[in-house]
This record gives sequence, C-alpha cells and structure tokens, in this order.
Amino acid sequence: MSNGRLESPNLDDRTWQDIVNEARVLIPKYAPEWTDHNPSDLGITLIELFAWIVEGMIYRLNRVPEKNYIEFLNLLGITRDPAVPASTFLTYGLAPGTAPETTSAIVPKGSLAATQQTETEEGIVFETDDNLYLLPINLQTAFIRDEKSNYQDVTANLITSPLSKMTLSILGSLLGQKNESKMIILGFDTSSDKEISLLFGFDKPVKMDNNGVPIGITLSYSPKYTDKNELPPGSWSKIENKNIIDETNTFQKNGRFSFKVPDDWSSQKPKDWEGSFPPQTKDDIKNESLYWIGIKIDNFREDDINIDLHHILFNSVSATNAITITQPEFLGVSNGKPFQSFELKNRLLFKRPRTMNPYDHLVVQVRKPQVGGGFGEWETWALCDDFNRGPGNCYRLDPVTGKISFGNYDSTTSPEGYGTIPPIDCEIRAQTYRYVEGGVKGNVPPNTVNSMRTYVAGVISVTNPGAAEGGFDEEDIEETKRRGPEILRNRYRAITVEDYEYLVKEATPAVKKVRCLPPRLFSQYDCLPSAKIGDPWTFGGLNRSTGNVNVIIVPDASLSDRAPKPSEELIQQVSDYLDERRTLTSKLLVTYPRYLPIHVTVTINIWQKAVDIGLTPDPRKSDQLKNEIKEKIKKFLHPVLGGPEGNGWEVGQDITISTLFDYIEPGSDIGFISDLSINAQTPLYIPPTRPFSLDTDPGVWVELADYEIICSSESHSVEVTML
Repeated sequence: MSNGRLESPNLDDRTWQDIVNEARVLIPKYAPEWTDHNPSDLGITLIELFAWIVEGMIYRLNRVPEKNYIEFLNLLGITRDPAVPASTFLTYGLAPGTAPETTSAIVPKGSLAATQQTETEEGIVFETDDNLYLLPINLQTAFIRDEKSNYQDVTANLITSPLSKMTLSILGSLLGQKNESKMIILGFDTSSDKEISLLFGFDKPVKMDNNGVPIGITLSYSPKYTDKNELPPGSWSKIENKNIIDETNTFQKNGRFSFKVPDDWSSQKPKDWEGSFPPQTKDDIKNESLYWIGIKIDNFREDDINIDLHHILFNSVSATNAITITQPEFLGVSNGKPFQSFELKNRLLFKRPRTMNPYDHLVVQVRKPQVGGGFGEWETWALCDDFNRGPGNCYRLDPVTGKISFGNYDSTTSPEGYGTIPPIDCEIRAQTYRYVEGGVKGNVPPNTVNSMRTYVAGVISVTNPGAAEGGFDEEDIEETKRRGPEILRNRYRAITVEDYEYLVKEATPAVKKVRCLPPRLFSQYDCLPSAKIGDPWTFGGLNRSTGNVNVIIVPDASLSDRAPKPSEELIQQVSDYLDERRTLTSKLLVTYPRYLPIHVTVTINIWQKAVDIGLTPDPRKSDQLKNEIKEKIKKFLHPVLGGPEGNGWEVGQDITISTLFDYIEPGSDIGFISDLSINAQTPLYIPPTRPFSLDTDPGVWVELADYEIICSSESHSVEVTML
C-alpha cells in the first residue's frame, strides 16, 4: 500500500534472467548428458529464446489488473472525455446588388466553410451555429468619442484587424469616472431598411453593482436634414427602444445587438459635426460621407467601470469545428440479446458546453417490425448515464468511441434486468448528431477559413477575421484512469477544496492550472498591520471570509504571453459549471490569477577554448548567447509551460535558484554560472498589498502567498564574460 492507495499485485515477477537460470538448473535432472552450458552452445541459445517469449507472456499477464480496472470504469460509466472543437467567427460577403429581402441573403444554420485543401491535407471544416441574415452594406469605420468631443479612430482594431491581435487598451476603459459617458460611432457605406445585427465580444463585460444598477445604452443615428424635422445640420436622432434587441443584457455578456434604423437614415460628413464632434487635428478630419450609428454608454453607478471590448463584427456568425450529419445514419438491426451495442460512423461526439445535457444533439430512434411486413413509426429513445432497474427505452453512450449500448431487461427472459432490450429485428438509426471534425488542428490562424463548402446564392466570400481557438484532442487513457477514483469520491459535487479543483478540469480543458482557496482568517501567526485576529484575508482583492470559496484559474497560453489571463467567457463557463455543483451555503468566485513577476540576475563565464573551437559564439561580438539565456529564463518562468519539468507552476508555489540553475546552466565544455539571484517585482494585481513584505533585494528564494503564481518579468539581467 502506498499513500493509502492499493497497488495492483505483480502476478509474476520473474525476469528473463530468472527464467534462463531456472531452465539451466533443470538440465542435469532431465538431460545429464548435456554438459556444455556456455552461451555459445545451441541449446543455451534456445533456452534464452524461449525465456524471451515467456517474459513477453508474463508482461501480458501482468496487464490483466489494468484491463480489469479499465473495464470497471466502463461499468461505472466513466469514459474518456471527447475532443473539444475549435470555434471562431465567420464574416460573409455578398455579391454587389444582392437584394436583402431575397433568400439569397440568408446563410442558414449548419452552413460549412473550410480552410483551403492541399495535396497532402484535407481542409478543416467549420459549421455555422446560427442563421445569418446578410445585408448588402459594409461597416467602414469606427470611432470612440468622449464627453469632451475627443475621438479616436479604432477602425483597424474593431473591424479589419484579426481579433487575436487587437489592442484592447483602446477600449480598456470606456467609462473613466462616475456619471460620464462615451460613444461608439460606427459608419456604414449605405443604409438599410432591414434589421442590423452586430456581434459584440468582450474580454471584460460589465456586471451590475451591488445595488443592481447596470450601465445605460442609447442608440442614435444620422437622420436626413429637412425643414420639417427642425433638426440643425449635424444633429442625430434617437432609435426607439422598441426597435432594439439587446442579447448582451447591457454589455454583461457576449452576444448580438440588433436594431432597426428609421427610414430617414442619411449620410453625413464628420465635418458637419462642428461643435459636437471636432477633430483633434486637421489631419484627423474624415471627409467621407457615411451612414452613422452612435452607441452611447452612460455610467449611472457610483463606482468606476471598465469595458474591455474584444470585437464588433457585422455580417458575421459564430462557427464551430463540429459537423452535423444531414441524413439519418442506419446503425443496424437488434438481435434481441442483452447489452447489444452499435457504433456511430463518425466520432468523436461533440460535447456542447455550458449545458446539463451536452449530448442532446444525438437522437437515436428504434422502429419495430409489423405483422405482415414493414415497420412502424420511428420511436426516439432517451440517452441515460446508467440504466435503472426494470424497463426503460434508453441507451448509454461512449462519446469517444461512438458506441451506443442498450440494456438487458426482457419481461419474459430477464425480468430483473436494467434497461429494455430493443425487440428482435427492430431497426435502429441515429436520426441526427454532431461530431467533432478535429481537436487541436482546428485552431487555425486568422483569414484562413475562406473556402465555402455550402453554396449560398449571392454570397461570394467568407473569412475568419480572428483565429479559431479552444480546440483540444480527446482525453488520454491514463488521464481517465487517474480521475476515475476522484469521480467516485466526489460524484460531481463540490464539497472539499480538491473537489472544486477537480471539477474545474472537468468543466473545460482550456484551464491548465487551478487553485481553490478556502476561507482564511487572520491569526496570531500573521502580520497584523491594520487587521485584527479573526478578520478575513482580503489580499489580492479576494474576500476570504467564512463561507467564501475563491477559485483561481490559469488558461492555456503560448510562450509569448508571459502572464495569461482567462477570458470572461471562460470564467463564466467555469463559474456556471461549479455553481450547479457547489453547496448552497458557499459563495463562489471564479477569478483570474494574481501574478508575481520574477526578475533574474545571472553571470555566465565562457571558456575561451569553447569560442575558439566553435562551441559557442563569441559574447564580445554577438549577443546570441545572451539572448538564448534570456529566452530560456522566460520559458522557465512561464506559468503554464515553465517549471523544472515543463508543466508550469502551481498557484502558491515558491521558487528557488537551485532549479533555475540546472535549467540554464551551460555545458561544462562551454562555461559555468558564477553568479545567480532572483527577486520579486511589483505584483501585477490590484491592490498589490501582500500578507508579507515584498523583498526586492536579489536572493536565492522568493516566497509566494497562497493565491499568487509566478511569471517572468519583462526583462532580465544577463551578463556573459570570457575567461
């Protein structure tokens, strides 16, 4: 027994040498005339050969407990998690002159678009998630205007640039002070009498304050100037609320923002906005005449708020690297026997996020043969996690293998069974389902999904303005075996700290590091500058009072992102999953990581001989070696991809120079490290107060609070000298 866990027995621990020795000991008994026992003897060679065969059989024998373990997990319904498809947004273009009132302006739900196919690789296909009603107008430009009539041109960031490369600081603080307002101004090349839909995406949406007060959103447009409407040139009119559909719930979540502009929508030139929209300089004047829409955002709250706007997309729809079958798939005919199973043609099945029934897109139907020939109507059977005792028209599913299994209940032969057996000669089909086309390979770059697989009259182009993200391959078998006991222990209920951390990984594979922080109060062992014993910790902006559970998540990231933060959508996804499984008395907060940057100071001495024979470049003539050391340090300190073993750092894990020394030390034939120290810099979270003082002097160890995680500083001090 190891750490309280039972270890599977070794059913036969004999090695190849043990088998050879046993056989040689038996030679005098069964073949006394055989006297040459040297390795060169042919008989000894045969013994060694058969010993090798037997050793292989022993290996297979010792695999039996592992097989039994896997079969036990299967009996409990614990299967591998399927692949997660990547998702992106597709923007479609209409042919000139296409009338929006015709069906040619509709891209139906389930339309396919793909990357370009090559001689060696198939295109990666994406399927639209909703219907898209295209309009023959184009979003041309975008401004941000404040109350002082200053504006900023953000066209390249909101419309034309790839979404993954947007400079979020442009709209990082839409509302700077209490009771102020800002306006997003969008310019279209022509008008439309149809409903206009914009896709809003946020890295940080706005939540209601403690008093339930949201922000205010008002829409206006540039009307046609006439003597009758008594509007001076440059004035705008309001769009009535009855003509607005806000799926973002006042910018509290991602979604569509739809509205219909009145018939007097007209073009204006920004130069007509004098007094209300002056340019900062003469070079900023926009002389193009466009049809304008203004989205004014008012802060009626007492606190300052920030909105990190990721994108505004027009004529666009979300798409996923998961395909829906268009024709029913025949699975087979029932033989009337217990536990009969069938396999779907396409796998892995799509696990819909943020739902209690992630595989409800799979519809399995059964129809019975009729007396005299033919079949009855198709009857839909239900998907279940496990069979209940007695009859029940249901089936179980392995989403990774696409295996559909039925029960063993039969009123005549198996009245004590679980789940109804489809009667003999019944036909079984999958009426529809959605499967993952690809996992990680679906994470394609921007502007690569440009081949239309579904023809739509009048549509001439498609592209993905941002990179496809979120694709993951199916779960490894070893990971399934590891989490099996955890499922049995918590049964998808969040009680302990370990339960929360496990369930976060179950919610999505996009989270690479997680730490659940239980409530924590000040004690006599804590520094008490302004707190009393029994007061809750509030460091890092976290409320650690009794009843509060704080869950810190770190998303997957590349090396270029030194301090990755989860998107608001990912935080919401994890929060929704945990909220359904937490205890009613606990207050849950899923939040971003609190980073503590680590700065490294190192001096490396290089042998002159190593430079002379070409083992390393001369540090006096090139910074190549210095830059390589800096890159290694940044990689080592990366929260997801760093660490001594390359699997990242845990939240609250301290760092010492010993592990860093081994990682960046040059070969003994190149040189050695003569000096190495590390120190912490100002935390990247607000407020930056910590439970113990920040020691900025270089040293050999940096202590982290239990809610902090290390990351690399922007630069490091590396010196390379010659000996």
